Amino acid sequence: MQIKIIIGTIAFMLAMMVLGYSALREPARLEHFTNARVARQIQTGAALYDANCTTCHGVNAKSEECFDASTGEPIGCIGLPLNYAPLLCGDPSLRMEAMLWEGSKEAFIAATLTSGRYGTQMPTWSQEFGGPLRDDQIVDLTQFILNYQTEELCSTPIVTYDWPATYTDFVVEFPVGDAINGENLFLTYGCSGCHGDLDDPASAVVGPWLGNIAEVGATRIDGTTADDYVYHSILNPSEYIVPECPTGPCAGPPSAMPSNFPLRMSENPQDLRDIMSYLLND
Repeated sequence: MQIKIIIGTIAFMLAMMVLGYSALREPARLEHFTNARVARQIQTGAALYDANCTTCHGVNAKSEECFDASTGEPIGCIGLPLNYAPLLCGDPSLRMEAMLWEGSKEAFIAATLTSGRYGTQMPTWSQEFGGPLRDDQIVDLTQFILNYQTEELCSTPIVTYDWPATYTDFVVEFPVGDAINGENLFLTYGCSGCHGDLDDPASAVVGPWLGNIAEVGATRIDGTTADDYVYHSILNPSEYIVPECPTGPCAGPPSAMPSNFPLRMSENPQDLRDIMSYLLND
């Protein structure tokens, strides 16, 4: 009987040691499988992004290089940048604050993918709201976007510029514009994606055609010059919304035009000066 007790005690102690060892290893094991699962989600999300998002948000999700899905020709990126510190860095990030979002960053991105953005070109993607993607695909795409949040991205300070109240004050600091570079920037910033080609009135598909903005800009708001009208329309697009767009009444307020150009152009305000030169022929 005593031997059985000793054997039972030893077996119990061995079992507890095994269980204890397993318990100690469990967090590492779970972390390994979690990381592997997230890696698979990111890989799947990358394929979903390439298939559905690059036309609007561009190569590497920076909204700098977009191509027509049918022809492969360069087009303006009409989507906001996603590989972007104001979206991904900070808790909450600047974009979350602008949208008055109080939840997590992951939930913010997933909600935007799920239901889109009313009044903009961002459609609903979830099957729950008539889109093409399943819930698991929304999760995969969300993880892919979050994967751009790196130490390198978030360690770079976000540059802001105190934009002058009027275009006249602005050109004091930036007196010379480069219309040729402005034409390139009109594509890079996605302006042409909505406003079309300045040489073709029929090319505008979302926002008003701007080929004659140097003339009609001064008629939009009483007492406002074309220069100031265009300047404020870029920096604060909801300040005045043109009544008619190519497909009917223009959406808003708020305007369907992105409102983050002041932040995006803060790193190089000369970009705005060059675009103004291109639009106004000055």
